[in-house]
Amino acid sequence: MSESLPLLIEIGVEEIPAGVAPRMGEALKEAVEKLLADANVAPENVRLGISPRRLLLHAAACPVMQADREETIWGPPERVAFTDGKATGAGIGFAKKSGLSLDDFELADKGDGKGLYMKAVQSVKGQPVADMLAAALPGILRKLPSPKQMQWQDGENRSDAFIRPVRWIVALLGDAVIPFSFAGIESGRESCGHRVHGSKGEIDVVDPFGWLAKQSVSADRSARLNDINEQLHAAAKAAKVELVEDAGLLEEVADLTEWPHVITGRYGEDFLRLPAEVSRIELKHHQRCFSTRDAEGAASNVFFAVANIASKDPAAVAKGNERVVNARLADAAFYFDRDPQETLEARVERLSQVVFQDGLGMVGDQVRRLRGFVLDNAKALGVSADDAQRAAYLCKSDLTTGLVGEFPELQGYMGGIYARMIGENEAVAAAIAGHYAPAGADDDLPESSIARAIGIAERADKLLGYFHLGRIPTASADPFGLRRAAIGLIRLLSDSSMPVDITLSRVLEDAAKQWNQQRVTIAISGETKAAVLKFIEERWLGMHSASYTRNALEAAISCSRERPMQQTVAVAELLAGFADSEAGQAVAAANKRIANILKKAGSTGTDVKLVHLLEPAEKALYEALVAAEKNFPEAAEDQLNVLATLREPVDRFFDDVMVMAEDDAVRLNRLALLNRLRQLFLKLADISRL
Repeated sequence: MSESLPLLIEIGVEEIPAGVAPRMGEALKEAVEKLLADANVAPENVRLGISPRRLLLHAAACPVMQADREETIWGPPERVAFTDGKATGAGIGFAKKSGLSLDDFELADKGDGKGLYMKAVQSVKGQPVADMLAAALPGILRKLPSPKQMQWQDGENRSDAFIRPVRWIVALLGDAVIPFSFAGIESGRESCGHRVHGSKGEIDVVDPFGWLAKQSVSADRSARLNDINEQLHAAAKAAKVELVEDAGLLEEVADLTEWPHVITGRYGEDFLRLPAEVSRIELKHHQRCFSTRDAEGAASNVFFAVANIASKDPAAVAKGNERVVNARLADAAFYFDRDPQETLEARVERLSQVVFQDGLGMVGDQVRRLRGFVLDNAKALGVSADDAQRAAYLCKSDLTTGLVGEFPELQGYMGGIYARMIGENEAVAAAIAGHYAPAGADDDLPESSIARAIGIAERADKLLGYFHLGRIPTASADPFGLRRAAIGLIRLLSDSSMPVDITLSRVLEDAAKQWNQQRVTIAISGETKAAVLKFIEERWLGMHSASYTRNALEAAISCSRERPMQQTVAVAELLAGFADSEAGQAVAAANKRIANILKKAGSTGTDVKLVHLLEPAEKALYEALVAAEKNFPEAAEDQLNVLATLREPVDRFFDDVMVMAEDDAVRLNRLALLNRLRQLFLKLADISRL
């Protein structure tokens, strides 16, 4: 057995942007583990370290040598390699190319039923693991995923690009350095601790995390997250307030700190008159600070910052944060007092001067399209036409306010606040506030049905407009957030808590109609609508669900009539359970067989002539089919039950009947029977896809 030693790889860099290092670290770990696994090398207790200034991979024990192995080499078949018992040029050439003599080969059966082949079994000596890693690591580092890469010119041989300038590389297998170069840096054994509290030195290959901790670096990201969370709750308890939980902000500050310390600050109590979201957004997006509530649940002026140093004077750090926060909130208070001096309706008129997108007109044009969509589809969307059109008319008005101009994250929210201030009814105000949701795949859907209606209209409008311009997302880029728009639209249309009675095709058709009726900017073509429909369905099929499989959803979508999305989801959930049953598997297999037969046969009708039904099994299937058609129910669950009863006559048909009969009339009649059967199944779903 090969000797095993600790393995350590650390890439030291300038500070990596928040959210990027975890993806890069996981990719590094996956690539190194795959490299070793492919070489049949099994490291033990592999651990990943991630901080703003380093990507670290450590294995407690890793074999020093790859194990020796036997490798089978297959050559050309006997008929090519030999003629009349003598080796041909092809056989001799293959042996020479393999580095072996002809005597090293024998003729053996490959198991493919095609005769004998040249075969040799070669002993391959294992390679030093350090050599394998040295050869592979530069390429692995070049391929780590990052949104952007840099090149820098502070030294020679800086040809490699990386997310941030590389400052040191540690690569050790035991005490031996794994020699390679990347971005002009030679691998070695020296690492760097915290910028302020740490120093440079030889890292401990056995316990690098412990060595870094002594250098004021918490390299374990999960431990760092837990530490920050515990510090925040302890600080909240000490200040007698309740922390406003924010998982996204917690991850962000963990990715910005190596030695986190929570600092408590307080902004001016006068700013508590601002809406709670204003102070929360300012604290989160501009200062990366956490908000709090008081014992009654109201906004508190206490906030928490997460510093990357253990300051000797925390009070001075707190005052610095307080000074910046107070200045920002003073700006917010100024705009909050000034904005209501202009009515929302007046602001709507100004939207005709705000560009929606170059080539797609103005935001004012978009507002008119959204208003038209919700008016035309109010009943199907389950909303009051009056309230919906009013909310759609005002939903973008806050884009011209000073507060949203200063804090863009408040768009929608401030529109709702200002709408309430001028006396708009709650349904309208709530819809304005919520129509941007969901912003992300995991965000909650708005509680307002009107907000959902506007959200449906806006996402369809955006997708059609950008696809018309050809701004279609690529595998690596989606600068306009069209995937996010599609996923948001899917979630709004497929949610069963507030079901809407409108199909995706109709949504796109009516959204396109609003564009085409304006005749101000563009006309949406049928090709554009079809491309958007396909794009949305691809996103839908790619979304995960615990209640149905992708196959079940694909079967539900591929029916002969389009349903509203929430109904399609219900069918997919039904099919997921059915597919796991014995009857479901049998029915699915029969449907696959029917689909394949019909595909090979080409175009065929559904007109079944009784005179050509010759066999008892096909007569029985026809009678069962007619009965099912006559009593086919509306409810999906009942439809599935009826279709399940056809299993026995279908199985008997395939056991007893030759579909592709020699007689043309009989054959076409049997194909028509199967096509008619398939059309009945397609009223529910394409069961052949299960």
